[in-house]
Amino acid sequence: MFGTAFGQVAGGAVSDIKGRKPVALTGLIVYCLAVAAIVFASSTEQLLNLRAVQAFGAGMAVVIVGAMVRDYYSGRKAAQMFALIGIILMVVPLAGPMVGALLQGLGGWRAIFVFLAAYSPVLPGLVQYFLPNPAVGGKIGRDVFGLVAGRFKRVLKTRAAMGYLFFQAFSFGSMFAFLTESSFVYRQLYHVTPHRYAWVFALNIITMMFFSRVTAWRLKTGAHPQSILLRGIVVQFAANPSQLAAVLFFGLPPFWLPVACVMFSVGTQGLVGADTQACFMSYFKEEGGSANAVSGVFRSLIGAGVGMAATVLHDGSATVMAATMAALPLAASRFCGSARTRRGRKTKKSEYL
Repeated sequence: MFGTAFGQVAGGAVSDIKGRKPVALTGLIVYCLAVAAIVFASSTEQLLNLRAVQAFGAGMAVVIVGAMVRDYYSGRKAAQMFALIGIILMVVPLAGPMVGALLQGLGGWRAIFVFLAAYSPVLPGLVQYFLPNPAVGGKIGRDVFGLVAGRFKRVLKTRAAMGYLFFQAFSFGSMFAFLTESSFVYRQLYHVTPHRYAWVFALNIITMMFFSRVTAWRLKTGAHPQSILLRGIVVQFAANPSQLAAVLFFGLPPFWLPVACVMFSVGTQGLVGADTQACFMSYFKEEGGSANAVSGVFRSLIGAGVGMAATVLHDGSATVMAATMAALPLAASRFCGSARTRRGRKTKKSEYL
């Protein structure tokens, strides 16, 4: 996760100067070389170091996606594209564990990286063919660090935009609390089999995909991203406290109850994710890569922090998962409220305002 964050910082800032395509190609080449090297790793230390390099390359490439949406789309159309990208990305956590388990069963853990090494070289070719060449590639000179720092500073000083960013990151962190604790809660407390756990986990992804489709449809029919975001907040606020109340009342509530609450809580990422990203990115036309990098880094760091906190607070009950999932959206709403309050100040203009 930290490797991905560093890759996003480097790739996002440099892409604002050199263009999106060269950075995406560089990141994918680093990713391909790292994956190929992992196949031949002979120690745990080598594996971990190469995985960090792999994550760095992936971060450089993935940060380009949101930046290119900002380059070519604006307003509701940008939010629609973020929703569409979200649906596509959700296929990976849905199918990834199943494909990974199949490959591991066939040839051990190395088979997974052999598969990645086999298809990953296709990706730079697709980028080279489909992505447009940058109109003008800026030069990276001695003052590159000053230029990069200046872009990040402008992003971080746009306080109204940062409200959306913090809301997105804390809401995303709520999902990380589930990811950290769900295996213990479902498999140890409810004695769910690994096969059944995979299907219960898939329900969350399916719900998220459904809400993403709702978001895309509502945007297409003229709804404002902020109005959809508010509805997502309402759903999340109904689901998370309900789960916490059930845990406090029952101790270990009927299995269907936390499953249903988590489905709606995690599923609201389909309502919240695209709209907060669109609202946040709408403030930045010239710094799209840097802004998307900041967004990705905040999500990664807060998600990692929530995961570590849940691990430290783990007490062998379902309370930690329920309480953490309930608390984080409350903190998120505080930042979102700050963003809405500061709209009138217009420290930097958003195309939605």
